[in-house]
Amino acid sequence: MKTKFKIRKLVFIISISTVCLGCNKIKGQEKPNIIIMMADDLGYGDVGCFGNKIIETPNIDQLASKGAKFTQFYSGHYTCSPSRAGMMAGRTPYRNGIYTFIADNSVVHLKDKEVTLAEICKEQGYDTGFFGKWGLNGNMDDKTQPTPSQQGFDSWLATNNNAIPSHKNPTNFYFNGKAMGEMKGYSSQIVVDKAMQWLDSRKDKTKPFLLVLWFHEPHTELAQPDKFTQKYAKYGEVAGEYYANIDHMDHQIGRFMNYMKKENLEDNSWITFTSDNGPLNREGRSTNGLRGYKARLYEGGLREPTVMYWKGKIEGAKVIDDQLTFFDFVPTFYDLFGMEPMNNEPLDGASMLPALEGKKVERKTLPIWVGRWKTTLINNEWKIIGKFKDFVPGTSYNYYLINRKIVSYELFNLKKDPYEKQNLSKANIDKLNEMKLLIEERVRSVQKEIVPWNGQWVLPYAVVKYYNPNVPPYSEFSKLSPEEQDLMKSKQ
Repeated sequence: MKTKFKIRKLVFIISISTVCLGCNKIKGQEKPNIIIMMADDLGYGDVGCFGNKIIETPNIDQLASKGAKFTQFYSGHYTCSPSRAGMMAGRTPYRNGIYTFIADNSVVHLKDKEVTLAEICKEQGYDTGFFGKWGLNGNMDDKTQPTPSQQGFDSWLATNNNAIPSHKNPTNFYFNGKAMGEMKGYSSQIVVDKAMQWLDSRKDKTKPFLLVLWFHEPHTELAQPDKFTQKYAKYGEVAGEYYANIDHMDHQIGRFMNYMKKENLEDNSWITFTSDNGPLNREGRSTNGLRGYKARLYEGGLREPTVMYWKGKIEGAKVIDDQLTFFDFVPTFYDLFGMEPMNNEPLDGASMLPALEGKKVERKTLPIWVGRWKTTLINNEWKIIGKFKDFVPGTSYNYYLINRKIVSYELFNLKKDPYEKQNLSKANIDKLNEMKLLIEERVRSVQKEIVPWNGQWVLPYAVVKYYNPNVPPYSEFSKLSPEEQDLMKSKQ
């Protein structure tokens, strides 16, 4: 039995009395179904409701028009796996040892000790299903690496990383631990099909459910039906295919939403759509003017096009400007159910329920994002970015992660300068010093939990190799893929 289950039994016994005394935020109401949909590498400006004039996304836009769109919703990291870990466990991913995207056959995985969204819902009697890109382990066949089954999901269809060889007829899906081989169709269509089949197959349909739909789109390698490709052919191969891929993903979201309506599931469901990080710096990708893109800590790499709908709770075409993050989902679930945390690991988010009710979110600790070369923290309108001292090849990378210091800073006022054009680090020394104290304290907090992996592909895009025979190979250099080259270009 996993340690976290042993801990949570006692916690749950204590917390159940709290729920019975009336602290449960949904007392007297049905527990909502919870659906979390997430795109992969979708830019802040790549959907209609966030300003795109070319790509047709009527189904995502409809969720925004019925519910709310969030103008300052931040991912868990600027690359996929850490971002997903941030949402799933409510913790800055460097606490989890997930420093970048988890490559195939990597030793890195989301640790057993982490309490996930699914495990919280299981305590509340939910059915739980996962469909799409998992991104939280390196090998579905490695029994030492938890799959969605070990992280609280009753049923799942997932790839450990990107769809191979492309979104068309992918060959690397696993269904409840069994390799599926080639699956005919397109990735978003396949995962929506399987999600609807799972909902149909549930034995007790009176139970609430958590459904996580993490699409592969629009991450490369792109593929979609010809009618979508032809629709955007005039925009060229690179941009046109990207536009078509997003349109097709939106079409599949529409299929799913039509199913929800037909089965009378929509009216008691909290539905979210977002993206795991910003887009690649390639033709056709849009951040709607925000600086940066994937693999950058600027707004274009972290701020995501996020919409939500929940009848009676989040509706009326609201625009919510509060700064919210992926780290906030776990605390929100605890708050929603009137639960105490199920383990003692520090969380990096806060309940977003006040923001959904038009109130201010109160944060005991500020969210922090840690990257390969830089780190950032946001405190209301102020954002600080710190650059770490360079790593010295030939030394222990693990030691570097635990002890590295910030050597230079950038400071921005996001309210006056959302596009981060003016670095105020020299013009506002008092505010810089105030923010330096905050970010340095938060960095030290994260460094206390750094995980010393012993194996390959911990940092697959880092051009480093260790020559000290007494130091395990925490990272290895190999031939870089085109995407990894894009990530390398982000080093500044």
